[in-house]
Amino acid sequence: MTVDLYAMEADSFEADVNLLIRHTLHVALTNLSASANVELASIEGALNRTRDDQVQYYLVEQHVDVLATGASQERFLVNMAVVALASRLLHALKLMARTAEHFRPTTHNYKGKSEFLRLWTEYRERFSVDFKANSAKIAFVEPMVMARNRIVHAGGEANEWSRNTRESLRIGQEPSLDTSFSDSCPQFVTGEGWNAEVVVRQVQLDSMCDSAVELVRWLAKELSAQAQVAST
Repeated sequence: MTVDLYAMEADSFEADVNLLIRHTLHVALTNLSASANVELASIEGALNRTRDDQVQYYLVEQHVDVLATGASQERFLVNMAVVALASRLLHALKLMARTAEHFRPTTHNYKGKSEFLRLWTEYRERFSVDFKANSAKIAFVEPMVMARNRIVHAGGEANEWSRNTRESLRIGQEPSLDTSFSDSCPQFVTGEGWNAEVVVRQVQLDSMCDSAVELVRWLAKELSAQAQVAST
């Protein structure tokens, strides 16, 4: 009986996406909401019991703070799920390419500005995968990676001041704001200017998860078929 290592990795990837990313996020968001509801109920109860204006003002401020904190924590959790998905997808694609060494050895380094672009080059050159004809299968990757990079390297800030800000201020010029991410991926941005933040919504994460699973299964079938031909 022949073991399909690529199908096994596709199964493992989908299981991790569902358990470690989707389910873990769901549990975390559920607990976060439950905790916030307890705090809000306590504050609302206190509001109903007091007639002191100053106390009421303080409690209203606390109520707003709980809501704002909850929204910020929810945003953080979903953003971290995007980081996890990008990392797990990268690992799966690299692992399948490494597994294929037994029938299609790597002969040189592959070019590309990012790890994913280098992988597309490798899969195209080693396995003749036609990404142009199947561009829809990888269309989600670049925006996902751009969002991941802003989350990891810029603390979730969508825009940032250009690197010559200090020099601009020194010579009395208005510093420029780099809005390239906001311009390229407005679907992942809330706010404007220097207040803009990377916000990935749950529905967007779910779509990326589905696309990632579909991509891995497609490439697993491609490699599996080639491995079978090479073994005959």
